[in-house]
Amino acid sequence: MSVPVEEKIPSVSPNGTRAVAQNQVRTGFQRWLRGPEPDLRLPLGKLRWMLALSSGGCALLAALLVSRVIDFGSMNAGWMISFPVNMTIGILLLLLMLYNIGVKAFKRPRTDAWRSRNSLISSILLLALAGFFLLGAGHLGPLHGIDLGIFTYTVQAVDINLLLVLVLVMLLACLALMRSALAGVTLLVGFVWWGCSIDGFGWQSFVDLFTSPSGGRFLQDMVPPDWSYFGNVINPLLLTIQTAVLATLIGVVGALPLSILAARNTTPHPVIYNVVRSIINTLRAIPSLILAMVCITFVGLGPVAGAFGLGIHSLAVLTKLFAEAIESVKVQPIEALRATGANGLKIFRWGIIPQAFPLLISSSIYYWESNVRDSTVVAFVGGGGIGFILQANLSLFEYAHVSVIIASLVLVVILLDRVSDYIRSKIL
Repeated sequence: MSVPVEEKIPSVSPNGTRAVAQNQVRTGFQRWLRGPEPDLRLPLGKLRWMLALSSGGCALLAALLVSRVIDFGSMNAGWMISFPVNMTIGILLLLLMLYNIGVKAFKRPRTDAWRSRNSLISSILLLALAGFFLLGAGHLGPLHGIDLGIFTYTVQAVDINLLLVLVLVMLLACLALMRSALAGVTLLVGFVWWGCSIDGFGWQSFVDLFTSPSGGRFLQDMVPPDWSYFGNVINPLLLTIQTAVLATLIGVVGALPLSILAARNTTPHPVIYNVVRSIINTLRAIPSLILAMVCITFVGLGPVAGAFGLGIHSLAVLTKLFAEAIESVKVQPIEALRATGANGLKIFRWGIIPQAFPLLISSSIYYWESNVRDSTVVAFVGGGGIGFILQANLSLFEYAHVSVIIASLVLVVILLDRVSDYIRSKIL
């Protein structure tokens, strides 16, 4: 049956027709005066006045305390904080074990989740670690534990203003966790201000970069370079590249298996994940220069110590980067392989590696370039290479030789950057 044309046209109310007509006849000036769309009026959400007022009050009070407009002075304390490190770590590990069991038993009391395989393994490992540190506290020898000594710290005076500011910062952090935008912005601004409040830093620091007489004399002494010294730079420069290659190789080879244990989707057990993450975070916190100095005590002066120091630091950083690359893979190919009956090794080979491979290669190449630069600094502590002759010429005020060394190093870094870009374009 045919439908009349009139029935196919939807009905329009008179109010709707009037609104459309008004929108069509608006002039450009009226459109300019028109307010934003309803969805764009509050881009940060509805203003929560209680959180905003609390955040503003905390921020204002913190600013007054930091600027010493309100000054409560300091208090003589003379407090001495002392505790055995081994005993403290052992007790904390035991409390962590009890917390791990108690939380699972409390959340699911009708199940045996707290007696599952993972819970038992975690509890046994935590108990073993706690026993290791507690035995060390009992001075039972290096085979039964390690003694970390007694921590001692004396508080001579307490700055009341600083103490109150710390309390206000914690309050602002709590307000920021409650989705207070003002508290988050206040914390960010305060953190940036604190980072820039280094003693002696200011606008004059930038002015001195361009007007310092000593800096001008240094640059004048560097030109023209003494290119006859270039023959003395070739071998140390090649040694620097060799050190970077060896350090990167140590980092990549060690990071590949560790990253599997440090990724949430491939680790065999949460305890192994936490242990590996703790180890790599500890190694990442130590600069490569310090690691090279430690390696000197084991292998002596020379490029090997520098390569080991850079390699250990590269291993820690690359493990974190590789683990994050493995965690970012899509789960659909993995589920498809698991549905076909593939084992863990095949899933890792065909489901994870193809997705993470570009990031693994990119991170490895980038850290190779970084190690070339860092190996120059490591040489200052006896690691050998171009950094060693750079330090020697700086000590002898041979700035014409220094300019040759710097120019050679810059040229090598540029060439390595071009080579790495070419490799990325071919592999990725």
